[in-house]
Amino acid sequence: MTTLSCLARFSTALLVAVLASSTWSARPSAQCPVPDQLDGGPCCALAMENIPFFPKVSVDSLDICWRDCGIDSVRLIRAVWTPIKILSSTGPDCGVYRSRLDLIDGAGLVAWTGTMRLQYSRTWLELGPAGPLQVWRFLVNGNLRPATTVGPIPCPLPPCAPAFGSVRYTGYIDYAQSCNAAGGLEVAWMLTHTCDTIDHAPGFPRAGVFHPGRDYTFVGPAAGFVPAPVVATEGTPLSVFEDVRRLRFPVPGTTGPIQCEFEEPFRHSLTVTPLCLCTVGLPLSPQWVLGSLTGLGGCGTAIATPGLPFLPGFLSMGIGSWTLPGAYPGLEDLRWNAGGYDYTDPCTGAIRPEVFYGVTTLGGYAPIQVTSGGPGGPLPMIFIDQANSITAFGAPRMNMPFVSDHILNLNE
Repeated sequence: MTTLSCLARFSTALLVAVLASSTWSARPSAQCPVPDQLDGGPCCALAMENIPFFPKVSVDSLDICWRDCGIDSVRLIRAVWTPIKILSSTGPDCGVYRSRLDLIDGAGLVAWTGTMRLQYSRTWLELGPAGPLQVWRFLVNGNLRPATTVGPIPCPLPPCAPAFGSVRYTGYIDYAQSCNAAGGLEVAWMLTHTCDTIDHAPGFPRAGVFHPGRDYTFVGPAAGFVPAPVVATEGTPLSVFEDVRRLRFPVPGTTGPIQCEFEEPFRHSLTVTPLCLCTVGLPLSPQWVLGSLTGLGGCGTAIATPGLPFLPGFLSMGIGSWTLPGAYPGLEDLRWNAGGYDYTDPCTGAIRPEVFYGVTTLGGYAPIQVTSGGPGGPLPMIFIDQANSITAFGAPRMNMPFVSDHILNLNE
């Protein structure tokens, strides 16, 4: 058994002991775990989610320009996320929220701003150096508008920005709430706009040739983060962790909230090959992996990777690593991801090709499941989270902000 495996097992056992001595509470702070109430139900049945709101957060972050799978430039910015709010006036929408993001430059000026859509993905526990944390992950997408003071093209300003007035970014934010009464809230986040192959794909709005060899990333916290195109990667012959989940939208032409269905246990297989996807010159690294993702759920949800028609399969781009063991999120690698799959939905009987966007985190503090009955078992330390990209009428969408009705939560 490796040293890392021994430490992870010890940390998980310690976390269970600490939580067992604490008081069970449904409050989103100070005491936890707080279950999201999305586990344990029958197939295709509605669930009522239990997801806390989170306040305004401000964190020093990085603005990274990539070229030919290498680092072109890095600069410090400050990210300000406003308190998350319910998306619509119809009531809670199955974990769909919005938050305005302002990115402030070194002169104190707002360089980028936009209202982002936050789609709840999942929650789990970690044992940090100051005690247990409950992490709530949201997948993020939306347009950011640049100010005139951002800087020159092609870096830091993407060449596509003048054509459309804004740039579509996708990624995630993790809110980590301390379980200690005196504890606080920390975040880790990332948004990326990739090269033309993905984010200006033909056949969709904003298609074209703008930056075929360039990608753009915002990431925080900056403390201890080392941008790097080559970090640990995903891939396993078989994993039984964790689940998939479906959202129900109102019938077109009607109004009403977006409703949740219970999670469906899911097992998957993922094999990957390294490459440089975004380059017009000499590739500087194998920053990307291309993989075949397949899987089957306990209710009949199935994923296959046909290689067509939108993306060739599971795609993942290395972003870098957090390197401070005593600061959240610990020693953790970070990757942006996307995917193109054939998705079988047993609740509707539909089989359709879909595009997904999300994030992969690898490492960090030892994680453990949160269930409606209390703390669960340990989780593998690679988290792959994705949400599909569709229009309000269910059609696949690329290049533009999107809504989602399928969520993937995988561990390896």
